[in-house]
Amino acid sequence: MLIKKLFLLFLMGQMHCSYDWDSARYGIQKVLVGEHSIYFKREIRGRNYDGLSISTDGNLCNGPSAKTDYFVDSETPGRVFFKVENNVLQIYSQSVFTAPQNNDFTILITQKYIPAQDFSENDAIKLGYTELLLPIDSLKNCDKK
Repeated sequence: MLIKKLFLLFLMGQMHCSYDWDSARYGIQKVLVGEHSIYFKREIRGRNYDGLSISTDGNLCNGPSAKTDYFVDSETPGRVFFKVENNVLQIYSQSVFTAPQNNDFTILITQKYIPAQDFSENDAIKLGYTELLLPIDSLKNCDKK
């Protein structure tokens, strides 16, 4: 039994050492708000970074930019729900999206921040929100080396 445990620890160590933790991985989802397109973008780097932004730029390799994009300024964005109503993107989230510095965002975004301990998926669904499921696509690559 001890040999099995040691072998499993060895394998886990090998997987940990062989994984490229520095490589960023990405996901993107387009949402129409009236006549305009916005993009939820996700970037995962290393072990502790899972970034989420809202941009009018559909190029996954650009961003997030504090000047032009909404972004979550935390290690993980938590659960995010959204809906489009009357040409407004409405966010229901466990995180706060920081607004862009330049105020030139062409789409109105409203946010309802719910702390994790008070967050209810059922409430979000009852209010007509859809959960943002933004999977990482291993084929999307922005290698900038």
